[in-house]
Amino acid sequence: MLLKDLYAATEPLRDGGFGRTFKAINHGKFEEMCVIKQLSPPQEFQRKPGHFKKYVRLFEQEARRLYELKHTQIPQLISYFEEDGRLYLVQEFIDGYNLKDELEKQGSYNESKIRELLLDLLPLLKFVHDRNVIHRDIKPENVIRRDRDRKLVLIDFGVSKQVVAESPSKTGTKLGTPGYAALEQRHGKAVPASDLYSLGVTCIRLLTSVMPYLDIYGDIHDDLYDPLEGRWLWREALPKGTKISQDLSQVLDKLIQEYVKDRYKSAVEVLQALKPPVAIVSPQNKLQPGNVVNRSKQSDVVTETPLISVKLESEKGIDYSLLEKLLAEKNWRAADEETSVKMLEVMQQKSRGYLSEEDIRKFPAVDLQTIDQLWVRYSHRRFGFSVQKGLWVKLGGKPGVYDATIWEKFGDRVGWRIDNQWVYYSELNFTSKAMPGHLPGGTVLDGKVAFCAVFWVWAGCGFCYRDGMFEGKAELAARCEV
Repeated sequence: MLLKDLYAATEPLRDGGFGRTFKAINHGKFEEMCVIKQLSPPQEFQRKPGHFKKYVRLFEQEARRLYELKHTQIPQLISYFEEDGRLYLVQEFIDGYNLKDELEKQGSYNESKIRELLLDLLPLLKFVHDRNVIHRDIKPENVIRRDRDRKLVLIDFGVSKQVVAESPSKTGTKLGTPGYAALEQRHGKAVPASDLYSLGVTCIRLLTSVMPYLDIYGDIHDDLYDPLEGRWLWREALPKGTKISQDLSQVLDKLIQEYVKDRYKSAVEVLQALKPPVAIVSPQNKLQPGNVVNRSKQSDVVTETPLISVKLESEKGIDYSLLEKLLAEKNWRAADEETSVKMLEVMQQKSRGYLSEEDIRKFPAVDLQTIDQLWVRYSHRRFGFSVQKGLWVKLGGKPGVYDATIWEKFGDRVGWRIDNQWVYYSELNFTSKAMPGHLPGGTVLDGKVAFCAVFWVWAGCGFCYRDGMFEGKAELAARCEV
């Protein structure tokens, strides 16, 4: 199949209720791979000529809307057209594998991977919903982990689904995949919270490896949901030994509530509800905590040093007096939380609740140094960004260069890993007896990136953890000198 003398289909990818999808070559752009979607109008649009014309008109409207969804985690729309009485979309080809394939290869997800997924996709859903678009079919098969950068990409923004949602049928059109679609969506009333529901269901299926299936009669069965009690049974289905924190459990439960009124209303609400762990690196080499403690006693003894005054300077006019008061009182947890609040204030993002990568790049060095110096002063050089940086370098790390082995050693050294497991924020030691470098440990980063705000400050000012990879933001380090 050759369309517009440009797009040559090479192999079928899948068939769906709304049409067929092909892998193809774009002869008009350096022979790049692309995806062709051949759309089949639903029956109600084929019954009358006027209905089909409406379908074409809606198709063009929704295609233009999709074209305007320019985001690195959404396949770019290359072209859309009608040819020989059929409608076509041509989109960017994403080289990678979907999360269902990943589940089959690697087994059930753990909490850290679920957090990564949520913190990667929620900002994307905010972007989509802010533009009045609802995906309507979030599921593992429609999330691809891109090979070249390990980012999660949300595919199948079905223009046909958006169009069918405006079907001439008076009763609405059922859309989405059974076992993932929310109640209101099944009744033709999809809202942004419907996507959040599907995302929550995706998470519990990845945690449990339990998928809906068809019996020999074509009926759908779902062992993860009890229709008589109207509740999900995901906790009972967790693999033996899987540990899910109370914080994440509550987030998942609220995502998958049956009624919209009981769910989160926006992606931002979910991001604000998430309490990220200090780090979520998959441990590989087991280190004995006892040995770590001994090394700490030998080489990381913190001596009492005279308190030097700190000028509460801020490029943005931020008042750091409360942070100083909390640190002086040794109220470490409150100080850690206040640190996150102040970092949000610096970049004027309190209402959003997290910092984007752009915010991080623009974070003023003056404010960063003020925060660090306050921590260093009142902890007698036990805590602070610069203390953490010193430990990283002492272990053989280089600022701006990620090393997985050293990162794990660092986690052991500062007490962020216990018995070869990364701890969660609620498990941090907010006392003066915490290991050197243990604090600050809070985070206000964009959900797409990493958990440890401190790590991007001192390890090159910019290691952002994403999908098991770290990305550098060394330009901030050059300004900070912490």
